[in-house]
Amino acid sequence: MRPLYGFRMAIAAAGMVGLMSTPTHGSSFQILEQSTARLGTAFSGTASLADDATTVFFNPAGMTQLDRPQLSLAGNLILVESEFNDEGSVAAAGTPLQQPLRGKEDETDELGSVPNFYYVHPFSERWRFGLGINAPFGLKTEYDSDWIGRYHATESELVVLNINPAVAFAVNDRLSLGLGLSYRHIDTTLKNQVDSFSACFAGAGAIPGAGATCAQAHGGPGNRDSDSSVKIEGDDDDVVADLSAHWRVTDNTRVGLIWRQGGDYTLDGSADFRPSASCVEDPFCSGTLQALDGDVEADVELPDTVTLSVSHRFDAAWQVHGDIAWTEWSSIKEIAVVNTGNSQTVSSLDLQYDDTLRYAVGASFEPGNRWTWRFGLAYDEAPQTDREFVTPRIPDQDRFWTSVGFNYAFSEAASVDVGYAHLFVDTNEIDKTDQGNRLVGDFDSSADILGAQVNWRF
Repeated sequence: MRPLYGFRMAIAAAGMVGLMSTPTHGSSFQILEQSTARLGTAFSGTASLADDATTVFFNPAGMTQLDRPQLSLAGNLILVESEFNDEGSVAAAGTPLQQPLRGKEDETDELGSVPNFYYVHPFSERWRFGLGINAPFGLKTEYDSDWIGRYHATESELVVLNINPAVAFAVNDRLSLGLGLSYRHIDTTLKNQVDSFSACFAGAGAIPGAGATCAQAHGGPGNRDSDSSVKIEGDDDDVVADLSAHWRVTDNTRVGLIWRQGGDYTLDGSADFRPSASCVEDPFCSGTLQALDGDVEADVELPDTVTLSVSHRFDAAWQVHGDIAWTEWSSIKEIAVVNTGNSQTVSSLDLQYDDTLRYAVGASFEPGNRWTWRFGLAYDEAPQTDREFVTPRIPDQDRFWTSVGFNYAFSEAASVDVGYAHLFVDTNEIDKTDQGNRLVGDFDSSADILGAQVNWRF
């Protein structure tokens, strides 16, 4: 490959990853779709197989198993469907003005895409260099502005661009070690409606008769016609590391292990409040929003991950694969968006996440021609299932994967992978209060993933 051509391909891939919307398909907002080949086995054997350039991300140490320059380009289409069913949501919860919360039931059914770019180059017998460009975390959910949960969320988007150079060193014929550094840029947007009655009540404080005054000004609590809105944006970047090992225990058994750092971020941006007509005319409501409007920041620590994989070949045709992956989601408990001018909390995501495990098994069948067939099953834990902490921004629950896929080799130098997975997601119950409005119900969710990947050896 000509160096200039490879550099241009990398820049193009970085632009693609940075611009694409990325729904989430690992636990919470983690994205597993970094290889269509591994999609076919439900992401089992991710750190042990090391048979194409996507090992740059899944296990850089495995690059020593590639004896020629290799390039992989992949794209995944992800359809998420999550439908909310109301079970008695109320406005002005716990007050004398409590009443049914008005609004329609809604769903988020976003179609997103996740592109990947990987290149591996051997520059000596023992050393390999690789470059990966992808999006290991991401989120996209969107609801109509008049849905019943509009005060909790209308739009949530998180895009993480990851540029990951890595090196691998073959200690001997069996053991290899890898080291990578990643530049990560996070860009996030959060939108929701603001209950002008609640903003008025917060501004009125202990003034006698505040509830009745605010109800008269805005037509009562939870009144869609008087809703204001807010858009919060922020971004930051960090450099994180990964360490990996690849061990050929025997000629037929391979083991891979990788630790990947999440990183610490302070998202700097702005909160833009748009008051409704009734809010503009009400000094209590407009004063509350003005105090929150302006520059904001939020601290977040993305989780570290550790993955242990094994692949074993029984004969010339059959291989089996397994993965156990740990994600340190407990690094995220609460994400508070704070106005930097007056230190007031503009918004808060109280997630109280716990660490999770993911288990995957799969198989590959090579009948001795140009085809390789793949199958996989996986169980993926959600970091939070307590209805008190679930948020419609991330309608997450434990999920079960079923996957199939294939590779077709056009020649020794070129091949294509295709993979498909369907995710069965447990019912996600929610009972959460925001702006005094209590959202009660559940989400019925599922997901479908279709990916394609092309591979070249030079």
